[in-house]
Amino acid sequence: MILVKSKIKTDDNVLHIKLPEGFKNKTVEVIVKTENEIAKKLLIDTIKIDTTKWKFKREEIYGEENK
Repeated sequence: MILVKSKIKTDDNVLHIKLPEGFKNKTVEVIVKTENEIAKKLLIDTIKIDTTKWKFKREEIYGEENK
């Protein structure tokens, strides 16, 4: 799959996209989203995990070689 991504500020309700030659005579899928819609779907800062009581042995994670 080849992906072409463009970020365009719209002045009106018409969108023009110049595609590479490899797209000629091919069926393409076009998805149009605004930045605000994307930010809402990311759910940034909606899940918080308290890791203050997590315990681990550093040797098990990094191996014996760091002694």
